[in-house]
Amino acid sequence: MDFSDGELIYLKRAFLDTERYVRRRQYKGYDPYDVLLSPFPFRKLGKWPPILAIQLFKRNPLNLRPLFRVPRQWNPKALGLFLHGYSLLPKSDENKERCDWLFAKLMELRTPEVPGLGWGYPFPWASPEKYLPARSPTSVVSGFIAQGLDARYRAYGDPRALEALKEVCRFLSEALHHTELDDGGYAISYSTVQPDFCYNASLLAAETYARTYAHTRQEGLRHMAVRALDTVLSRQKSDGSWNYSEKLDSGKQRVQIDFHQGYVLDSILCIADLCDHHTEPVEKALSEGFEFYRTRQFTQNGRALWRLPGNYPLDVHQQAQGMITAVREYRYNGNRRAYAMAKLTTLCALEQLYSGRGYWYYRKHQSFTDRTSYMRWGNAWMFLAMAEVLRTVGEG
Repeated sequence: MDFSDGELIYLKRAFLDTERYVRRRQYKGYDPYDVLLSPFPFRKLGKWPPILAIQLFKRNPLNLRPLFRVPRQWNPKALGLFLHGYSLLPKSDENKERCDWLFAKLMELRTPEVPGLGWGYPFPWASPEKYLPARSPTSVVSGFIAQGLDARYRAYGDPRALEALKEVCRFLSEALHHTELDDGGYAISYSTVQPDFCYNASLLAAETYARTYAHTRQEGLRHMAVRALDTVLSRQKSDGSWNYSEKLDSGKQRVQIDFHQGYVLDSILCIADLCDHHTEPVEKALSEGFEFYRTRQFTQNGRALWRLPGNYPLDVHQQAQGMITAVREYRYNGNRRAYAMAKLTTLCALEQLYSGRGYWYYRKHQSFTDRTSYMRWGNAWMFLAMAEVLRTVGEG
């Protein structure tokens, strides 16, 4: 299942074109959830208009943002993904310069007045459960930036990246809610707003602890990472999947199976590896979880299915996550089925979602394609996914 010469040439060309596209725009662009940056006073109309506006703009194939004067933004999460991707490329003065620029911009965009280093989205975000103002820091945004910081430190040995990673841990420890669960488990919150237990968010915080522990050997960091990991392992269902979250008061789970399954698998793999926590339950969870992901969330030709049991749309972030998780699974244990999945998901992405002009389409529906170019959701995730695949191709 190796890539043919022609497939590899096309992949490299798409990567270089994507890199040029995002760099020419200084990594700034629109986001599916950015409508509340519009001067139109959605929030003054009550609780539901902001929520409905986000859903309308996210689902509308016509990009109404210029009409509503939504500005293009630097999204810290996108910058963290780009930093991660550049750090995986062969070392060069040019790539180091790009990493330096992204690092400096991330430091500029940090959320002020929180302990340590934390980041949030540059736009307000509303759901039925909560409202987060712009730049409200979260474990998810900060966790993905921490991945980029770690990759930068490993690639170029910049001590500032390691110091920043330590400061992200301080934010996670001092600003987020850490909850002792009734069953003896342990959860780290998504945001600073309220305690909660979102499985992938808790694991991303734990993963940041594990990444920092790998460099500092601080046992306290390892302890928190492993506790959070083991807690999420206990929530795995018999078919190998995880739901999205659970309510702290009742334990009722929110049923949602999508790209977050890939997030969970990636974090478990990372924590187990960096904390040398290769227990039988961990390896069993990884094996069963990846098989569910590979066989139930993707077709045999590598197309990502939408939120189960949904079939469409084909979503660019969902597809990119499949590429990333498959590659990391292969690198972890040499799973040839994971390598085959990495190839199929990559070729499907290139065929179905790549514009041919350096950017990636948002979604492909059964009857139409939403060709909106989103900097974080599409271009940044595909940049990282292609960097991961290209780094691994030679090992296939």
